[in-house]
Amino acid sequence: PPTGAKGLNLAINDVKVLFEGLDSHYNSGSGHLLDTYSDRALDRVWKAQQFSYWMTTMLHTPADADDFSRARQLGELNSVVSSRHGMAYLAEAYTGWPGAS
Repeated sequence: PPTGAKGLNLAINDVKVLFEGLDSHYNSGSGHLLDTYSDRALDRVWKAQQFSYWMTTMLHTPADADDFSRARQLGELNSVVSSRHGMAYLAEAYTGWPGAS
């Protein structure tokens, strides 16, 4: 989903991860970073996917939502914005995680 506008950020990180692998391969002969490219890139992709899904379900109420679902959704949003840890997670996930290692 487009929530969080993650596509370009993920693409740039993919290039960074690939560059690290190619650089390591050609400068040291080690294929380890190339061999682990997919796992390293997908770790970030799945975090972004989860974040986008979470934001979408927290901020967009389905047309068929009942009173309980709407109250639960507002409770979730309130939990995030009233907690420094919730706000920190939201900020980190929205702006992106540190680069793949």
